[in-house]
Amino acid sequence: MREEVSKSVALNRKFSDLLARALELDRAIKIGWGKGDDPKPHEGEMGVAPHIPKGARVRMLGNLADMVAVCASGGSFILEGEAAGYFGAWNDGCRLIVERDCGARAGYAMASGRIVLQGSAGAEVGARMGGGNLIVRGSAGRRCGAGMSGGTVVVIGDVDGDVGCNMSGGRIIVNGRCPPAGEGAISNTLTKAELKDVNELLDDLDLKVAADAVCIRTDEDTPTTAETPAAGVDSDFSGISLVSATGTRLHEHAPLDLLTLISNRNSEKGAVLLPLPVLPLLDDGKGLKGTLLSLQPCLVRSAPRAVDLLLVDESNLTGCAADLQAAAGAVVSIHDLPPLNDAELDALLVVVRSHLGDDKPVILSGDLTRVQKVHRLADDLDCDGACIQLASSAMLPAAAALPVIALSGREQDLAAHGVSGSIHLPWSPAASDLLIAAAAGANLTVADPFTADASAPSSQKGRAEAVEAWLAGINSGIRGWLIELGEDGIDRLNRRHLRALDHDTASVSGLRLAGWERPLPQWLGQ
Repeated sequence: MREEVSKSVALNRKFSDLLARALELDRAIKIGWGKGDDPKPHEGEMGVAPHIPKGARVRMLGNLADMVAVCASGGSFILEGEAAGYFGAWNDGCRLIVERDCGARAGYAMASGRIVLQGSAGAEVGARMGGGNLIVRGSAGRRCGAGMSGGTVVVIGDVDGDVGCNMSGGRIIVNGRCPPAGEGAISNTLTKAELKDVNELLDDLDLKVAADAVCIRTDEDTPTTAETPAAGVDSDFSGISLVSATGTRLHEHAPLDLLTLISNRNSEKGAVLLPLPVLPLLDDGKGLKGTLLSLQPCLVRSAPRAVDLLLVDESNLTGCAADLQAAAGAVVSIHDLPPLNDAELDALLVVVRSHLGDDKPVILSGDLTRVQKVHRLADDLDCDGACIQLASSAMLPAAAALPVIALSGREQDLAAHGVSGSIHLPWSPAASDLLIAAAAGANLTVADPFTADASAPSSQKGRAEAVEAWLAGINSGIRGWLIELGEDGIDRLNRRHLRALDHDTASVSGLRLAGWERPLPQWLGQ
């Protein structure tokens, strides 16, 4: 683990211990001062003080990096210093104060609570706000309040261009210089009732806005909407078959190795053992019991068992702290998070690691059209694996994904760096699909057992029984295929065991064409 990451995780562990004792004794805590109240400011830590709970009272000294005090649900937090990007993001009830300047996207996707920035703010302050109040005593950068759907942003100073662009609700009050409103927004003046309401909001800060302050609102006459393109695959693995590379079969009683390991690249502890090379994707881990299911880790969005991995994305980021502590590892989906630069994602991974505990694996997930970025980030940010989602807006054939993923992983040299590769199939796979993925280089496969079944059981018992039956079918299917292929373990499979059944599949996959028994000439540089 890199020094800046370990330093930030250590600070969060200290914060967590102090907070637990303080809540028990109903006391406030101070971080950044010695025993004699001599200042010992922190410098550059990231992902600090996440998931502040109700009742907490925290004061911290230092100039901190990205993702400070994110996903808070109550209490109060004061930072005596500066913060970088995403300060107070996903806030849902906490009172947050930064006594100096703040970076981009402070208060991002805030649902409720209050944020006060005593200095100036960077770009997109209050972006995607859904509620609460955000007050900036200084100036604000471009796209202030962009995409907000509720809440109030008050800027006492000036704002830069495109203020309120693509907002669908809420209001932005600017007491200084304000350029024309951005796309989908209009500017006008405050009514007397609104002026009184805003000044009451600012009363405890000894601030007031003038009667001629500008108010930015949604332009109801010219709304802006964006329709996300559908994601999927053009075709599955039906154009690929498995063949024996040895020309022999195994005895039906031959011992077979079906185990897969998800390990930590920097530690031998905390590895996750999978009896089958599949990670079932389920909503939660409640009631998951069965002969196979009790031992088989699943990828869940909430309530993980001790063997399960937790899928972390924007939908559960605010409430994932307790689930991360209970899980055996985490899969962080950058596809379902806002666009983050390397430093911001690094800070978010610190948040995940701080709750997850030492040595438990963290996997980075993203879609096929961004495979090179996912692989680079997984390697650079010390993740233990990279999972590529085959479903994408490009609707590429699943067979075409195999060389794309393999070549990107080879270019990044993931295997040598201890980063395992996996894929996420957008269909409910058969045993042969899992073996095709394994032969193409995927350590394991993520899949939803109910993708093809619109009437998945509603009860926990029924769901567990259905998943158990699905795993039993996969178990027997894999064993049958390995015996037929003459291989005693999944790790024995490689591209020599794969054949493209038609010219189109061979053309996009680079696999040997059945009958021709070699790749097409363009894959051989001919």
